[in-house]
Amino acid sequence: MTPNRKRLLIGGVVVALLIGVFYLASITSTERENISKPEQILQDFLAPMQKGAKVIAANIGNWGAYLEGIDNLRAENEELRKELSNLRLQLVQIEEYKLENERLSELLNVVDDYTDKFDYVTTSVINREPSEWYKQMTINGGAQDGFKPGMPVICAQGLVGRILSTTEYNSTVLLLTDRSGAVSAMVQNTRTIGVVEGDGETDSLSMIHVPYDAEIENYQQVLTSGYGGIYPQGLLVGYINNIDLQSDGLMLNIDVRSYVDFAHLEEVIVLMPKNRRN
Repeated sequence: MTPNRKRLLIGGVVVALLIGVFYLASITSTERENISKPEQILQDFLAPMQKGAKVIAANIGNWGAYLEGIDNLRAENEELRKELSNLRLQLVQIEEYKLENERLSELLNVVDDYTDKFDYVTTSVINREPSEWYKQMTINGGAQDGFKPGMPVICAQGLVGRILSTTEYNSTVLLLTDRSGAVSAMVQNTRTIGVVEGDGETDSLSMIHVPYDAEIENYQQVLTSGYGGIYPQGLLVGYINNIDLQSDGLMLNIDVRSYVDFAHLEEVIVLMPKNRRN
């Protein structure tokens, strides 16, 4: 029983007792032609209270209906809160599906130039080692999916790295930002060749082995050169952010920025050469 109903029951009992008292007093006062002075005083005193008790009794049913209506409103509000919570969860899921669809659409757009030489598999990132945040990551899919060490891994924003090792169901990807993840690259405008490597600690990249007299400028695009047999030519590596002359005066040290947000990758594409042997 709810507190409101308990209070209602107690109030009803009290009112019923008062009415009974008033009723008995009324009967005893009218059975005799002459009533005593104390009885007259009591009757006069109780008359207003009798009237009030009758009003209360007449309205007690309405009050009970009011309290019951409040209980119903509370129950209805609780149901509405639950429905609102479910709708919010559905909106979050819909937004996630929308964002995932956008990311996958962007991924598919970047493989059009490579479908003549590569098959491709879109897969998801499932783990990053905290101590190697900028070096390696694990993706879904392994040997049973045809993944092999050395296969390029890309995303919509450019080159991610290459497969380092595989298990039956998962693969470890060596990121471009790892010290051992160097790639032969070229400046798109001038076709100047160099090597892009990471520092193994951040997402910074450097293009080295570039002669001091190379005609290059900031913000020019850097692409894979196709040399080395791992990456096909033309994968986007990043853009030139800064150019410095090395202390020996013979080579340039070029700061390259990748468009890839390595810390927040969710889906990637594995490029699988069509002439590979199973």
